[in-house]
Amino acid sequence: MRLAGAEALLAAVREHAGNEALRLSAVVVDGRGHEVAGARMDGATWFTLGVARGKARTAAWFDRASGDLAALRATYPEVFRLAGAQLPEPPTDLPGGVPIHVDGVLVGAIGVSGGTPEHDVAAALAAIETCRAVLRDSAMDEAPHSS
Repeated sequence: MRLAGAEALLAAVREHAGNEALRLSAVVVDGRGHEVAGARMDGATWFTLGVARGKARTAAWFDRASGDLAALRATYPEVFRLAGAQLPEPPTDLPGGVPIHVDGVLVGAIGVSGGTPEHDVAAALAAIETCRAVLRDSAMDEAPHSS
């Protein structure tokens, strides 16, 4: 995930939030869960930026929407606990974290917080859809790197 793609996603979240009269925070991470960019809109609650970060990291680490992990936690609590113990911070099953794929490859994730779970997910999905072309171009420009 390049900065240009992350910034485009944040702008798209702001636009979506403005259209819905929401005050949200959003964080974009790369495919390994490392933060690329984040923003808290004016008037968004102070802790929403950290919650958005947790949602984004969880979506990248598990390569699935953060809200989808509630079923995993309920069905296999030990798996969720063991996987979480191996991560730098606890994963969350709060909805609003969505993985981002380009041509079937995980390139990052976005986490949104500050609205209802439905608002957070809708803003994340709208941002990804709005930014598809930028994300594809950004992924094609990305140079290989080591961990």
